[in-house]
Amino acid sequence: MSLFKARDWWSAVLGEGEEFDQGCLCVGDVDNSGSGCDKVVVGSYMGMLRIFAPHASKPAEQTVADAQLLEVQLRDPIIQVEVGKFVSCSELLHLAVLHPRKLSVYAVSGTAGNVEHGDQYQLRLVYEHNLQRTACNMTYGPFGGVTGHHFICIQSMDGMLMFFEQESYAFGRFLPGFLLPGPLCYCARTDSFITVSSTRQVECYRYETLAVATDADTRQDSEQQSKSSGKRLTAEWLLVLGEQALDIYVPSASPMASSIFVLGERNLFCLRDSGQIRFMKKLEYNPSCFLPYASVSEGTTNVLLGNHNNMLLVYQDTTLKWAAQLSCVPVAVRVANFLELKGLVVTLSSEGHLQCSYMGTDPSFFTAPKVEAREVNYDEVDAEMKALHKVIREATKNQDIIPKAEAEDDLTVTAIVSSSLDDVSVPLILEMNDMAVPSVKVKIKVSCRSALQSPKLSVCVQPPLAVTQDQFVLDSL
Repeated sequence: MSLFKARDWWSAVLGEGEEFDQGCLCVGDVDNSGSGCDKVVVGSYMGMLRIFAPHASKPAEQTVADAQLLEVQLRDPIIQVEVGKFVSCSELLHLAVLHPRKLSVYAVSGTAGNVEHGDQYQLRLVYEHNLQRTACNMTYGPFGGVTGHHFICIQSMDGMLMFFEQESYAFGRFLPGFLLPGPLCYCARTDSFITVSSTRQVECYRYETLAVATDADTRQDSEQQSKSSGKRLTAEWLLVLGEQALDIYVPSASPMASSIFVLGERNLFCLRDSGQIRFMKKLEYNPSCFLPYASVSEGTTNVLLGNHNNMLLVYQDTTLKWAAQLSCVPVAVRVANFLELKGLVVTLSSEGHLQCSYMGTDPSFFTAPKVEAREVNYDEVDAEMKALHKVIREATKNQDIIPKAEAEDDLTVTAIVSSSLDDVSVPLILEMNDMAVPSVKVKIKVSCRSALQSPKLSVCVQPPLAVTQDQFVLDSL
């Protein structure tokens, strides 16, 4: 536990019963205000999209409504949100929202208000792509060295990378040997995509290799065409991690010219662009999220790392520089610049606790109050001890320490479970064309020493088990 706590600059609790995850948070000047202040964009699995402009205020005057610019209920769950240059005819920033079966790009604009209630913000749909496969995550960047615009790559649940060049769909490629989707990141320095496969190894694919590989509509077609032609998709390099990765991040403005950070379940890896390990840090806790950012020291990189102990740790390469206590477990962390303060840490929990904080240096000065010293009267202490010994002797003399068991219980309930399943199943599932469910008979015998009037018997089982009848009214015993 840390001596210091993260200083709360602004915070909010988003909705009730909503769920959030790693890709549900992003920061940026999404409304293109030009003021240099970031906005906080949050999407939830319930389809709620919110945009905030946090500002400092007194605790008594702090309200979420003052900082909330927009709240829109979308039809589909939101998997990931990103801010970038996603429109071909404009260099302004737009908001990309990834749904399970759809990619939507919105323009956020603000209109100056004529009254004291403030500006009005609107969300306008620029274009959208309906996906043929269920999406898992996405990444964006200047694929192929394009300037002034960002392309989008979406990874599907069945291992296909789908590339979109603004309003048009470019191509799709299946990853070889795919089983389960992992984190995906784009490295602009080498124009390549980095992911961690289910074989627990880091794989790097160049965009040029993906573009010239054989196109296919299904995985079977991709495997057959790769065998018959010379354009089989192969990785640029591989690195075995030995554990599953939680996230991958490539710093864009790092003093270290080539750094790829991979957060594993028990280790933090820093790789070169060639796939060689620069350094690794063994973690003594379960991490939840991380964010590398530029360090003030030349040749080093700082890493913000959150864990399941409500801690936010700051590492400079492999050295722990600071530790602060948070109010909840973060699943996403970002660094944002606001008008009053630069470099604030924005964290989001799975329950929707959104917090903007900074590293404070005010420790807890609470100390236990001193007990007033008084002289001990030994005569009174001896008299009190004798009185207590007398009470203990009388209590142990009149009753046994271990109570005697009754010769026979007042009520006995015996359950006899058949050793084999029923030949003809009793329960049926109506929603699945009366499909039979394996069942077994249970006989319950109830006996009592005294008379009972119309007793009731309740049968409770733990899921996934179920009973055909859980309430019984017996005759008088």
